[in-house]
Amino acid sequence: MRVTVIVLVVLMLGIAAAVAFWLRPAGPVASGPQAELPAPPALVIAGLPPLPPLVASALATDVPVVVWVAHAGARLEPCGCVAGMHGGLVRRASLLTRLAGKSRLVVEGGGWSGGAADYQRLRTRTYLTALHLNGCDAIGLGAAEVRLGAATLRSIIWGDPSKNGDFEKRRVFPLACANVATAEGTAFFSDRMLVQVGDRLLTVTSVVPATAQGDGLVIEDPAQALLRLIPTLKGSPLVVLADLDESGLVELAKAVPGIALLIGGDVKQPSQTPVAVGACRVVHVANEGKTIGYWPWGGPACAFELISDQVPDHPDVRAVIHAYQEQLGAMNLAIDERVSGLTSLGGGDAGARYVGDQSCTPCHANAAQVHGASKHAHAFAALERKGYHRDPDCLRCHVTGLGLPDGYRRNADAERMRLTSMVSCESCHGRGSLHVTERTAGRPSSGSLTPVTPATCLVCHDRENSPRFAFDSYWEKVRHGAR
Repeated sequence: MRVTVIVLVVLMLGIAAAVAFWLRPAGPVASGPQAELPAPPALVIAGLPPLPPLVASALATDVPVVVWVAHAGARLEPCGCVAGMHGGLVRRASLLTRLAGKSRLVVEGGGWSGGAADYQRLRTRTYLTALHLNGCDAIGLGAAEVRLGAATLRSIIWGDPSKNGDFEKRRVFPLACANVATAEGTAFFSDRMLVQVGDRLLTVTSVVPATAQGDGLVIEDPAQALLRLIPTLKGSPLVVLADLDESGLVELAKAVPGIALLIGGDVKQPSQTPVAVGACRVVHVANEGKTIGYWPWGGPACAFELISDQVPDHPDVRAVIHAYQEQLGAMNLAIDERVSGLTSLGGGDAGARYVGDQSCTPCHANAAQVHGASKHAHAFAALERKGYHRDPDCLRCHVTGLGLPDGYRRNADAERMRLTSMVSCESCHGRGSLHVTERTAGRPSSGSLTPVTPATCLVCHDRENSPRFAFDSYWEKVRHGAR
């Protein structure tokens, strides 16, 4: 009995130490001596690919490596509906475990937000939490974050004190931006972060384009903001995350000679070699968080790694995603009540309404049989098996008419669920009530149904969620005639 008690006490102390470690501010350091917190054992994830040779060589010789992504759009994970979908923080976090204990600077460029709707704000906050827990040293702001406006951005960063209490306000994400301020002058992020990388104390900040706009936010010219910041750095090399295109990055480097490293941004392709602008080096990465960029400090080349679907999930991020899905299920969301939704899927003539596949079957038995055997008919059930059936990001393409007055609702009654909890005939052809009324009365069809074209499919089978979509081959899987 005594041994059992001792074991339980040791376990509790270990858990408390781990929690203290994960809730520490990630990366930034303040002046003066720092308290050393006990670190949990390094996580070893089997099945990871080797580091890119350029990165492995640098780390072996103690050269610090800068690691970055940008424009990730709060992508916690790919939707997973088909194979070959790349990216996702749940995999990126696994890849970064290979750098544990090494001299590296991990940063997140602007464009990390996932939207302004209530569930999108929660997803973005979950994304920031997962970044923080997995050792991201600094997070920049971009035009997408500014567009949210001060109130929405503050709610994402700080949470809702009325719901979350003071605990959430103590979890400070390592956000920094030099040229964004609130109209009231009350900051809810820093203008810089200090990060110890090997024997270097780096200053990290970000800038957004001067043209960015957001309610309650004031945007200063990026160059002017950085020129004002540099004299206060006391010799610390300045790393700037800039949400600018390729030419804008070079122009900023020319306008502000004191930048050591400039990382973009709003770009179309990665920089295979750093662009030298005086003493500054300019690097950038593209691909919306599906690719990681690496730059060995001072080196002549960058390395880039595609986050493939073969990379195993990071268990801690997977647990965060699971908690996010559970929280979505417990929340009342605006889309549960609104009369116009996120999607035009399932439109049709004014006055028409959804009547369900059962109304189509008597006249279209062959088409109904083809549909019933397809994945479309079981799309909602697929979400239920995965536990994602309360997530509007997934529901918009797995049900009929999400958020529309007569379409799917998360809190729908049994009859509405029967009519809309699948990708039904009406998802592609539009609301069917007028057509059914006409044909039942023996009248010719007035053409109230929507013709199906490749554009119909692309509403859901887009580049993000169906990267290998080709209309001809996909149509063969659901081909059916009028009858």
